[in-house]
Amino acid sequence: MAEKKKTKKPAIKPKQVKKPVVKKVVKTQAKPALKPVAKFEAPKPAPNLIRWHAPDYYTFEKSPYWSLGVGALAIVLAEVLILTGNYFPVIIVILAVIVTFQVAHEKPKSQEFAIDEGGILSRNEYLPYIELKSFWVAKHGPKSILYIEPVGLLKAPIAIPFGQESQFEIRNFLLRYLPEKHERGEMFSDKLIRIFKL
Repeated sequence: MAEKKKTKKPAIKPKQVKKPVVKKVVKTQAKPALKPVAKFEAPKPAPNLIRWHAPDYYTFEKSPYWSLGVGALAIVLAEVLILTGNYFPVIIVILAVIVTFQVAHEKPKSQEFAIDEGGILSRNEYLPYIELKSFWVAKHGPKSILYIEPVGLLKAPIAIPFGQESQFEIRNFLLRYLPEKHERGEMFSDKLIRIFKL
């Protein structure tokens, strides 16, 4: 009998197990935050108008002894005039004392001031630079006053309070149109007002 041919079974290949892919984590250094580039700012143009409000004049705090001192001075002066036979000046002294008390205890009104390329506005009156001669800034106690000198020998300087406005800004503005007199100071009348706290 013929021998049966043996058929070879195909060899079974072992299944290949896929290895898990391990991803490498690459640490990246954080980039420093970029600083914003400063923009070039052009210098601001000089203002063509400066406007502010300020009291008509500065007042000074008065102690209770101020009223007593003024009253005592008026009494002594009146007695001297009476003893010397000058009765008419006594009436003037009494009226002066009354006016002094009224002015000393009166609150100043708020006024509008302004300066522009053409002139200065002071107490509802516009003064062109052509009518002005110079200006200066003087200390008035703890505050400062702007003085404007008009053209003309018989015209007195005009006192303008600064209020809350910057005196340096106003001064720099006026230097474009008027000369500054550094040698001038506080007016004599304002000095008396400051000394006697009127």
